[in-house]
Formats: sequence, structure tokens, C-alpha cells
Amino acid sequence: MSPVQKPVYGLKAGATMLKKLTAFVRYLVGRLTVFFSCERRGSVCHYLFSMLLMGLALVLRLVIAPIDAGLQYVTFFPAVTLSAVVGGYKTGLLATMISLSFATCIFTPPYYSLSLESLRVSFWPNLVFLFDGAFVSLLIETMHRYRRRYALELKKTTEAHNALAGDEMCLKKILDNLFAYVALLDTSGIVLEVNKAPLERAGYRREDVVGLFFYDAPWWSYDSKVQLQLIDAIDAAGRGQTLRYDAVVKMGGDLVPIDFKISPVCDDSGQIIGLLPTGVDISERKQVENKLRESERQARSALALLQKSETRFRELFENSPVAYQALDEKGRCLDVNDRLCLMLGYGREELLKLSFCDLLPDPAGLARAGFLSGLLCDGAISKELELKCKNGSLITVLLSGAVQRDAGGDFVRTHCTLHDITERKNAEEALRIAAATFETHEAILVTDSEGNILRVNRAFQKITGYASHEVLGKNPRILSSERHDEAFYAEMWRSLLNKGAWAGEVWDRRKSGEIYPKWMTITAVKDAQGKTTEYVAIFSDITERKQNEEEIRNLAFYDALTMLPNRRLLLDRFHRALSVSERSKQYGAVLFLDMDKFKLLNDTLGHNYGDLMLVEVAERIKPCVRDVDTVARIGGDEFVVLVEKISLSPVYASQKVAWIAEKIRSTLAVPYRIGQHVHHSSPSIGVCLFCGKRVAVDDLLKHADFAMYQAKNAGRNTVRFYDPVLQRAVEERAMLERDLRCSIADGQLHLYYQLQLDKNLMPLGAEALIRWMHPVRGMMSPAQFIPVAEESLLILDIGRWVINSACRQLAEWGRNIKMQNLLLAVNVSTHQFRMPDFVGSIQSAIQEHRIDPSRLKLELTEGVILDDISDVVAKMQALKALGIGLSLDDFGTGYSSLSCLKRLPIDQIKIDRSFVRDVVSNPDDAVMVKTIIDMATNFRLNVIAEGVETEAQLAFLKESGCMAFQGYYIGKPAPIDDFVVGLGNTDRILH
Repeated sequence: MSPVQKPVYGLKAGATMLKKLTAFVRYLVGRLTVFFSCERRGSVCHYLFSMLLMGLALVLRLVIAPIDAGLQYVTFFPAVTLSAVVGGYKTGLLATMISLSFATCIFTPPYYSLSLESLRVSFWPNLVFLFDGAFVSLLIETMHRYRRRYALELKKTTEAHNALAGDEMCLKKILDNLFAYVALLDTSGIVLEVNKAPLERAGYRREDVVGLFFYDAPWWSYDSKVQLQLIDAIDAAGRGQTLRYDAVVKMGGDLVPIDFKISPVCDDSGQIIGLLPTGVDISERKQVENKLRESERQARSALALLQKSETRFRELFENSPVAYQALDEKGRCLDVNDRLCLMLGYGREELLKLSFCDLLPDPAGLARAGFLSGLLCDGAISKELELKCKNGSLITVLLSGAVQRDAGGDFVRTHCTLHDITERKNAEEALRIAAATFETHEAILVTDSEGNILRVNRAFQKITGYASHEVLGKNPRILSSERHDEAFYAEMWRSLLNKGAWAGEVWDRRKSGEIYPKWMTITAVKDAQGKTTEYVAIFSDITERKQNEEEIRNLAFYDALTMLPNRRLLLDRFHRALSVSERSKQYGAVLFLDMDKFKLLNDTLGHNYGDLMLVEVAERIKPCVRDVDTVARIGGDEFVVLVEKISLSPVYASQKVAWIAEKIRSTLAVPYRIGQHVHHSSPSIGVCLFCGKRVAVDDLLKHADFAMYQAKNAGRNTVRFYDPVLQRAVEERAMLERDLRCSIADGQLHLYYQLQLDKNLMPLGAEALIRWMHPVRGMMSPAQFIPVAEESLLILDIGRWVINSACRQLAEWGRNIKMQNLLLAVNVSTHQFRMPDFVGSIQSAIQEHRIDPSRLKLELTEGVILDDISDVVAKMQALKALGIGLSLDDFGTGYSSLSCLKRLPIDQIKIDRSFVRDVVSNPDDAVMVKTIIDMATNFRLNVIAEGVETEAQLAFLKESGCMAFQGYYIGKPAPIDDFVVGLGNTDRILH
């Protein structure tokens, strides 16, 4: 209670009476507190208080309804509850028994008497009232005892943390305001009753909770895991166990931690009649515990920091790069650090015996007169001084001093820091001397930290052509030749910022516009704080030196006659080529060339004509190779061509280099017109492939040289590979190409026909497939010779032959009633489709053989659409205008997209055999095939599947909605006669 303030107006007697009244009120409050306290429950006073309450309840009952027994809950039960609250469960039971006596004797007929009839009539109501009174008394007693026990626990916790007064007060406040959450459940876990604390805290009404399963109450429903834990606790309580654990409940919009306990409620026989869950909000306790842990952690951290700070301060003091000295009022040394000892060469004990004046060259004059008096008067000073070291040498220091005084203003000590600036003084002197040497024969340019020109010397003006006033205040970019990219300048600035200097060769522009090379060194000038203040650039014109270097380089690395790389440069590039090949795994090749009959030219016409021919040979070779390749002359009439990065495949690399070698051979075999003479010569070329560093450069040149001699032995004017296996591969491919050129004229090409069925498994048509009956190798499939035909462009002649043969066959079928409706599909090469007259050639074939164009179907690969899509669509539309059907072959394996598919005017797509092969066993392929069929159906396209080899595949495709089929299960490719015979044997497929 706050102290009573003294009245503004009043007498001393009135104040005394007010104090007595205040003391009486305090006494009365104290006695009531003792009376209602938990520790004195069950005393005689409480029993008397209970009987007094029951008497008051009886009077109230008689006033309300003298003879109505039904109102005993209204009057007597609150008195029972209050008695149990004040005096404990025993006083509550006493009040219950008194209530039963009043109800039986006074308010039960016959009224105001005790008889067997009144006992019989009031038995059951009294029994219920007795149970309710006992239950409430026990429940209240349980709550009081739980509160008492929890108060004791909190008290112990409070006593454990007496060291922190603030935390103790906070915890005491939490304990004083603690209240419990209590509910009553039946044995199945349904809420029968709940106190106000959880309802008010969560903002719910009693009727929102009563009747629900306890674990479905809104406090728990926010988390299924919490509900499961609560269900386990309810089950355990139903088996007679009492569980207690920390839980988290939802109170309004907050999650509140509670000390949760659920106990069984038993009757006198030990039978479980209900469950009693209780919970106490432990949010504040949790917060206090967390704060306590944090406080302890902070205390430990602060102690550790303090110790560390002391250690670091001492280390900093002793190891500081700044010298320190403490002086008394007379200038005598009180303390020094190691830096000052090191600076002056004295030991610590020696310095402590000296005064500051003893360190000065002229202590009597300068020190006593000026330094100490000025420091004591001003309280601080900063001055440059010369100090005398132990060895007698002098150093220049910048001394900063400050006087320390106590709270009363009395002198304590003087703190001095000393910076050795001897080097800076020397640097300033050196800079003064350097200023005199600024006008040197080398150009000097000085800029500020932003790159603006501050000063230039006469040599700069002479080299650049700019006068001083023309460049001052401008950026050095005015000299840029624009030969260097941004990366060059970025590296320059990186070096300047990181290292403080840069040196290198730069191409700049004079005022006249002439671009010239110069060697430049840039240095960053920094102040005492390490901040860049200026940049100094010194450069010299190296035009003459560059010209000399270029001439020397040409003499060292290039052939003087042909200006081709010589042997030295060739070997250097060869080594680098092997390193690149080692990393990329790509094959390269070296070609060794020797001109046939060159000695005859020298002997007959002279070396001058021979030199002219060698120059012509060099000029002819260079256009035959790429710019990245190297053409070198290594002596006499011998040339070497180094070709890099050909291919990852040795076979393709050998084919490519063979083509290059043949191109060089044919170019050099053209007659040479030298002056008035015509000279016939040809090269013998040896080729050697390489990949990586497995073979040395010298060995590769020897191999190419050996292959060149093999070419000479083979009759000159030819190409030979060093590797016998690759040589045979090249020769075999060349022979295959040569034989293929004769195949059409010799009638070696044939068309085979493979049957196609519609969705009803009836003959729809066939696909024409080319076969080559080689006179020596026998039957060859397209996979063996079509790639050669594609590369050599023989595919154009073969494609025209196939179109004409197919149209001829359609014309023959048209004269047969049974076959006149069959379609014939023909594959078209990409090269063939790209020909400008492709549509015209198809139209000519149709007109020549007089066939129905709707029976001809052209199968195009997806590679066709990689070219100009507009041109492709135009050609397709022209073919469609003729009535020809178009099919997209090998769909799904190439580069087709839905956007292209939408634009292409095709009639059919063919599912590639790679999807059909595993369509029964591989779910992914099955999904792919179904997707293609559904997509084609949505695009209103026909679908045919190739590669059908089993009955299961055919059944799956039919079930998936495929419209046509082709494969070995339906019929193998066969000559026309066998195809016609097999055309009538499709019954096995139908059955």
C-alpha cells in the first residue's frame, strides 16, 4: 500500500488519527489474508465460517421459497463451493452435509420435521447433491494442493537464482500471477467441465468446448502430433496412470507452453469415473529460464572478452608499431613500450632512468624552454623533433602528447606517442631531388587519382606532339589508339590497384594521328595513409626497336624466299598442336610435300626459275587449307602442312585429310608458267595422323616423310598415308565411291519392296528400299553405301534413279486390277530435296510414266526441316498441289518440333522402329508411341509404325489407334516378284 501523503491542510491530531486508521486497515487485511490463506485451511475458524455461510444460505432460502426443495442448488451449493474454497474439502463436505440436513428436515414433506417419508423422498436428490458437493470439494482441494505444490516448486526455482535481483523479481511476479487450467473429462475423454482460465485466455465460450473430445478442443487442434500425444496421455489416464509433460496449446492466436498433467478420478472403490487434466502456463518460466541462460552466457562472454581485452591491450601496448612513453610532471620517464626501446636502441630499464630531455640533442635549450612548458599549459601538443639514439644517431619523430589529470584537475601523467618519420623526411628530400630530374629524355606524365593530367615534361611533348596546355586537365584517353580492348585496361588497373605499379607495351596515337608503340611504366604515388594521390607514367617511343624485332623475328621464324614459316616456327606450332590435341582428343595431320622433277627445273633453267616456282607453290597451297593451319617450307622443294582439330573420329579424320591432300595435289599438278617457260610438275604427298603426345614431333615428321617416299615409289603425283590400316580404309572408301559411280549404269542397283498394311490389316501399299548388288561384295544394304553417296553427292543420281524406278513400278501396278490402288512410298534424301528443280523432276517423272500422283508417297527425314522452313513448306505445298502424299520418316528421333509440325503440310508421320522395338516391354516407349499417335490424331495426320516384328507389337499398336503397319512380322523387303507372291499371303496376320 502506498504511503499516506501529508495533507495540505489539517491538524497534527488528524494526521495521527489517519495513521492509526491506516494501521488498523493493514491489520485487518493481514488477518483476512491469514484466514483465507492456503496454509491455514481446515482450522476451527474455517468450520465456523462454513456453518455461518450455511446459516446465511438457509435464511436466503427461506426468504425465496420457504417450502420448495428444488432450489437447494441455487442457495446451498454456492455456499458449499465457497466453504470448500475457503476451508478445504473437509469444510466443503461439512457444508454439504448441513445442506442435506436442511433439505431433508425443512424443505421435504412433511416440512420442518425428520421422518422416514422425508428420508425416502429426498434420498436421490440428496445423493446427487452429496456427490456434487464432494466432487467440487475434492476438485477445489486438488486445485489448491496443486497450486500449493507448484508454488513450492516456483519458490525453490526462485531461491536457486537469487544472484540476479532483476530476474528474481521477474520470476516472483510470474509465480504470484500463475493460475492453472483445469478441465473434467469422462472416461472416454469428452469434456464435462472446464474452468474460466483457458476459456478467457483463448477467447472461447464454455459451450464451445463442453461435449467435445478433449483432443478435439481448439487448444490442441492446431497440430496433429500434439493431438496424438494427448490421445496417448488420455489412454494412459484411462488405465489408471498419471502423466505429466510440457505441452504447447493454442490460446487465441498464440502458442502457449504449459505444464500439463492428466490424472484419473476414482470413486471410493477405486473405479475410474473421470479424468482430470490440468495445465499451468509456463510461458514466463520458459522466458526466465532462457533469459537466465542468456545472462549466464553473456556474463561468461563478458568475462572472456575482458580477459581477452586485457591480454590484447598488453600485447598491443608492447607490440604496437607506435612508440609510447609516459612522463611525470618534470619530464622523467614513467613507462615505455618495446617499440620505443627498439626505435632508440635503449633497454627498458635504461629509458626509465632517463628524462625526456636527455633524449634531445639540445636538452637545455629546446626541451626545457619550449616542450614541457607548452605541453603543461596547453594540455596537448604535436611537434616534429629530433631524438638522439643510444648509438649517437639522430632520428626525426612526430611527437603527440596529452596531459592526463584526475577529477580534481591535478596532474597524473603525460602520455606521448612517437612516430618515426625519418624515412618520410628522406623521401621528401628525394622527391625534391627528383623534381630536378623531371626533365629527362623519357616522357613523363603525372595525373591525379581521378586520371586527370596534372603535368607533363618536354619529352612528352616531343613524342606525342601535344603542347603542355593542350593536355593539362584532360584524361590520357586522348592518346588512345583504340588497339587495346577493355580487358587490357582492366588488367592494367588491377595491377595498379593491387601492386601500385604496371609496366608494359602500349600502342598510342600522336597528335598527327600516327599510331606508335611505346614502353610505359605507371607508378601509383600514395600518401602517409596509403591513399593514392597521383599516378606517374614514364614512357619511351619504341618504334625503331619494334621494327628491328620484327625484322629479327622474320629472319628467325620465316623463310626468306616464300615468307612461309620455317622449320623452327613449324616445330613450335607443332608442339602446341600436340598439346591442344591431347586436351581435346581431336585428330590432326601433318602432310609432307615434295615437288616432283624440281631438280630438273633448277638444272635446266637455273635456280632463279626454281625460286619463282617455289613462290608459286607456296601461293597455291595456302588457299587449300584454313587460316588456322600452318604451311611451312623446311628446305629446298619440301613443304609441310600442319592441319589441326580435324575430328574426334580417326576414320573421318583420315577421310577429311585425304580430301585436303587430294585438293593440294590437284592444285599443285597444274602446269607452272615461269616467265616464257611452262614447267610441268606434281607433288608427292605423305600424310600422318596424330592425336595427343603419344608420338614425338620428330617421329611424326619422319612418318610423314616416309609416307611421302611411299608416294614417290608408287609413281609420284599421289598421296600416301603412313598408317597402313587407315591407308586401306581410305583406299577402300575411294574404291567404294568409284564402284558406286558405275552402279547405276551397270544395273547393279535394285528396288526391294516391303508390304504396308492398314488398320484392318489389309494391304495398303509398300515402301521402296534400295539394294546394291555389288559384283564382288555381294548384296549391300543402304547403311553401307548411302553415307558414301551422301558425302560424294552421288545420292542425287541415285535419288533420280529411285524416283523413276518407283514411278515405272506404279505404272505397271496401274495396269493390274488387284494392285492398281496400292501406294508406293519412296525415301527422299536431304540433298535431293534441297535441289532447286526437285519438284520439277518429280513432276516430270509422274508425267513421263503417266501415273496417279496420289499413289506416290515421299518419305522425308526430319533433317529436311533444319533448313529454311519457308522454302521447305513451299516445296511441300507444291508437291501437295501435284497430289503427292508426304510422310515424315523416323519421327521422334530428329529435330522436329510441334511448331514445325504444325506448319508442314504432311499427310503422315512414321513412328521410328527404335520406339516400336521395346513397346511391349518398356513403359516409356509405350507412352511415347501412344503420345505420338494421339498427337497425330489431334493434328489430323495418318500414323504408320515401322519395325513391327512380333504379334504383341502389332496388337499393342492396333489397340493404341495406329492406322498402318510395316515390319518383318508383316513382310520382309523383297524383289518385286517375291513381293507380288507374298501380297496374297496376309491371311496369317489376320488370324
